[in-house]
Amino acid sequence: MKKILVFISIIVVVCMLASCGNDKATTEPKSKTCEQIDPCNLALKYTNAVEQGAALKVYEYEAKGEKGPHIYDTKEEAEESISNDYSKYKNKKIEEYGVAEYTIQRGQSYLYKFKYKALRENEAGTKSPRTLLVHIYKKNERYYPVEVFDYPDLKKIQGNRELKSSQIYYSSNLTSKEKGKFKPKAIEGE
Repeated sequence: MKKILVFISIIVVVCMLASCGNDKATTEPKSKTCEQIDPCNLALKYTNAVEQGAALKVYEYEAKGEKGPHIYDTKEEAEESISNDYSKYKNKKIEEYGVAEYTIQRGQSYLYKFKYKALRENEAGTKSPRTLLVHIYKKNERYYPVEVFDYPDLKKIQGNRELKSSQIYYSSNLTSKEKGKFKPKAIEGE
């Protein structure tokens, strides 16, 4: 019996020593991704819909024209605004991105600045990184997104609150070099 216990003890010690140099054997928690954080995940889905040209999806994500910021006032207006080439992009998703998260009011209001590999081609046929600024706000225990188009809109959302430094998230498939390419520039006032 003693020999068995000694043998098991030796195996345990050897296994512990073998894992000492292993980078994967760590007690530090992995950093969260955008997809794991509700407001950021909603902002990513919204950005996908905007990039796809899915105006009806954008309308559905927003407050549906009711008592909140929105792009389209009615479902009919959103349906008329669907991009002509939507069917070409409807099943595609943004796969390479960086996003800066700014907390305006914890648990209530966030700004997300995305820099991503575009789904759509420009006139030259190349897909260059694009940026999109999305405001996520909470109303009646639910988050809603809306695109921020210009500086006055941003100032209206921000109010007299100062933007603190941002938390940056990246899609999990980016290398360190690619992360530099997709790191969003800071929003003025940070």
